[in-house]
Amino acid sequence: MDKNDKLQEKLDLLSALKEDEEKNKKKKKDKFDLDPKKEAVLNEIQKVKDATPKQKNGLLIILSFLSLVISISYFIYNIVKAKNNVNQPYLIFNSGCLIILSILLVITAFIKKKKGISIFNKLNILAITSYVVFQFLVTTGTITFPTLKTVGDLSNMSINEVIKWASSNHVRLEQTYEYSESIDSNYVISQDIPADTLLKKVKKIEVIVSNGPNYELTVNIPNMVGWKVDDVVEKIKEEKLSNTKIEFNFNEAIEKDILYEQNKSGEMKRNDEFILKFSLGNEADLKPVELIDLIKKEEFDATLWLKRNGIPYEISYEFHNDIEKGKVISTTPSKGTTIDQKTMKVKLVISKGPKIIAPDLTKMSLEEISEWATKNKLILNYTSEYNDKIKAGDIIRVSVKKGDPLEENMKIEVVTSKGTLKMVSIADGDIAALRNFATENKLTLTETEEFHDSIEKGKFISISKKTGDTINSNDEIKVIISLGKSVELPNFIGMNVNNAKNTCNNIGITCQMSYVYSSKTKGTIFNQSMTAGSKVIGNTHIVLTVSNGPKPTNQGSSSGNNNYYNGGGSTTTTNPGNNSTGSNNANTGNQNPPVQTCTNYTLRLGAGGNVQQTQSIIRQLNPNGKFSFKTVNPGYGTNGSLRNDMLSTYQGTTHTSCETITIYIIDRSL
Repeated sequence: MDKNDKLQEKLDLLSALKEDEEKNKKKKKDKFDLDPKKEAVLNEIQKVKDATPKQKNGLLIILSFLSLVISISYFIYNIVKAKNNVNQPYLIFNSGCLIILSILLVITAFIKKKKGISIFNKLNILAITSYVVFQFLVTTGTITFPTLKTVGDLSNMSINEVIKWASSNHVRLEQTYEYSESIDSNYVISQDIPADTLLKKVKKIEVIVSNGPNYELTVNIPNMVGWKVDDVVEKIKEEKLSNTKIEFNFNEAIEKDILYEQNKSGEMKRNDEFILKFSLGNEADLKPVELIDLIKKEEFDATLWLKRNGIPYEISYEFHNDIEKGKVISTTPSKGTTIDQKTMKVKLVISKGPKIIAPDLTKMSLEEISEWATKNKLILNYTSEYNDKIKAGDIIRVSVKKGDPLEENMKIEVVTSKGTLKMVSIADGDIAALRNFATENKLTLTETEEFHDSIEKGKFISISKKTGDTINSNDEIKVIISLGKSVELPNFIGMNVNNAKNTCNNIGITCQMSYVYSSKTKGTIFNQSMTAGSKVIGNTHIVLTVSNGPKPTNQGSSSGNNNYYNGGGSTTTTNPGNNSTGSNNANTGNQNPPVQTCTNYTLRLGAGGNVQQTQSIIRQLNPNGKFSFKTVNPGYGTNGSLRNDMLSTYQGTTHTSCETITIYIIDRSL
């Protein structure tokens, strides 16, 4: 095919394309030029198509329901489990928004009509966009949500401010005062509840409050003789010395303002009297001086300036509403006056702070008292105690009366009520806890010990107060402690040693055999330290006296040594003679008496209904003990009970049978 034929072919193809394009244009034109009837029919057909239900999408429905379940679960979690989260309000609101989004998705998944789907798709887009904008505004801090109340950092706050905070938040405040070198007096050093702890979880908070520097503290003061006055004053303030007296005297041999004598150096307490003597130089060199402005200076600084310039002065104190306590209110003469030290004297008026008249604090709430004290720069020291007549939180007493004149920084004691004291739960046999409870609440505790066949030793037979019982201030708690099952002592008189040993082992007591010369049959018991029929506790120690036969009268050794036998298999022997083999030596014709040994025992105390019963019980419980009984009337307890310190000092302690113990028994008739 030549070039002309190819060209012709292309032209024909182009012509055909143009013809097809014209046909398509004609078809489109015909469509838009339909007559109204045809157009109405087409519209009806289209409506039918639009109204035809679309097929459900099962996966979309499942996912939307899953989203709703998860968002609801998250919402419930934030209500129940996030209650200790500071941001719980935000978390609840946020999870609520997610529930709304999930509900829109579920509705959209169930809509069949295209028009409804279109509307809810637009709502979903709007909701998601709003949620994103909301999160952005929260993140940037434009929108803030309330947070749950938390405990703040109370350190370095004044105790009056903390008291006000605790009262307004219904938190019980307990204060402990400690010395501090760095925290000013009556400001909080630390707290036992960490900052940012949710306030709703806090019922009580303990704070340690500064008592200021410890003026009983020992410091090391160098020998400052030869120092200039400014350097010495700096050292005084650095070491916080509180009882320093400074004198200035004329001294021709020492330069002016130089320390030439101090009464102490080395270790001393901060509040020890510390006397310093400085030189005023030569009296002839002392020239009149212009009085500087001393107004509002501390008394120490003002008087120091006057002293170092040789100016005589006198001080008076007045109340003042504007000038702080301890600072100069006025001087006579006034500043700028030339003072001739030989003929003139300066009068200083020192502020006592504003005059404060005490209101009737017993009729004020704790918050009102705190506000009043803060305003007047007074120190409140709160303590509390149980009181069955005054409800918890109310004031029992205060240390000042209505109308009393007060000064700034005075301390006022306020005692509040803890309400009615209730008996706490005490573990069975925990006598230490019961004693601590009685001591802490200033209650009388009477302890009695009794034998009991079924309650083991050391456990409680009974306590006069049950857990939760109301205890009044004058109530007495009575506790009966089990000594365990009693053992009745048999009559050992006339038994031989072997039978006595077996009997001791069988009934569970400790028997000590004491061998002495006697006219009784050798090897038989003729005396016992505790009466037959006495009831004792297990392991009670008694002494059985065994006959060693008649006392020998001839010289030489004897096989009958005096000795002591302790039941349980242990035997101790004491040689009464001088023979190293343990035989009785009768060279002089006189036999040395048996040597008394000292045995250890654990002291047990009990009490009866009167003095005599208590003495009898203590002797019975401690057969090897030596006692000196004394009666006292300390103003508490019942007849026959022991003085409070007896149990804490002696109960359960180890002593020897040679030691005399003084026991104080209460006799209210004294």
